[in-house]
Parts: sequence; C-alpha cells; structure tokens
Amino acid sequence: MLHPDEITGVVLAGGKSSRFGSNKALSKYGDETFLKHITALLQPYAKEVVISGSYPEYESFGVAVLEDKISETGPLGGIYTALLYSSTPWILVLTCDMPFITNEIIMHMLAAGKGENVIGWNHAENIGIFPLLVSKNALPDIEKAIEKKQYRIKQIFNRENTRRITIPDQWEHFFANINSQEDYKNTIK
Repeated sequence: MLHPDEITGVVLAGGKSSRFGSNKALSKYGDETFLKHITALLQPYAKEVVISGSYPEYESFGVAVLEDKISETGPLGGIYTALLYSSTPWILVLTCDMPFITNEIIMHMLAAGKGENVIGWNHAENIGIFPLLVSKNALPDIEKAIEKKQYRIKQIFNRENTRRITIPDQWEHFFANINSQEDYKNTIK
C-alpha cells in the first residue's frame, strides 16, 4: 500500500457547474462545504492536498490552488496540472461533487494497486469513475491525449497498465455525483 508521503491529494473543483447553477464546490454539506469536506477527507492519505480550480473563494481553504496549465481541457486538464505540480510519484484525485466517498473506498483503492499507472473504478458503462489514483508515469499518455484533444477521462484508461476496480453493489450509492440542484435536494439530507 502507498504511504501518504508518496501521494498528493487533488480535489477537482474547476468546473463551471452550469447544470448546478452556482459553484457546487461551495454548496453546504453538513456544517461545511463539499470542497472543505473532500479536502479534509484526503488529508490523512497525502503529503499535501491541493485544489485544482481557480476560483478566488478557494484561496481561504489553506491549501495550494492550481490553475489549469491548459484551459478548457476539463478534468483531464486538472489531472495534468496536478501531476506537473506534485512532488510525489502519485496523485489521489477526488472531485468536489462526490461527497459520499468514504475512507473505506480510498483504503480499498490504495490497497488494490499492483504497479498500474492509473487505478479507477468501473461500474456498468462508466469507465474511470473517480476517485482515481494516477502515477506520474501516466503523464506522457495524458499529454498525448490532450494533444489529440481527447479530454475524456476514459482516454487514460485506453492505455496499458491501468486497472479498474469493480464497484461493489453495496457501495454504489457512495459514488453519487451531484450535478444539479435536483441531485442536491434528493441526495443531501
């Protein structure tokens, strides 16, 4: 299993939240925001935690805030920027809109690797569901995908040396993604 000194935690929070109607990273989750919750969740597993997304409000979170090196490249651009920034051989990537990810899921993921460059989750048609564990060794493949304007996360799973962990049925609800106000009202209680 990877040691925290080998990992930089990354929270992807640079999206436009157009379906949500406002910056969902700053939406309430209990007594805190999605972003604060996910940032705190990552801290025990990482040498450093960073936010990938350049909103002025993020400066108050007490962690480095990264602006994408190449704009308009979506989550893949955030991963690329974080890999360039990190001083560790791995990044552990969570999104700000998946507040139900648990310590158990992260631990399972960290224990599942057997030397792959990218480890993610798989359920039905969704390949490469977050969270993701990405090695710096994947950087050349990510650069090639960006050069070809192939910005979907599945592009990094179309290469060799990747692993997709099947989501157990009993964990499926933990992978809920909050994309709209309706999702928020129906999911956050």
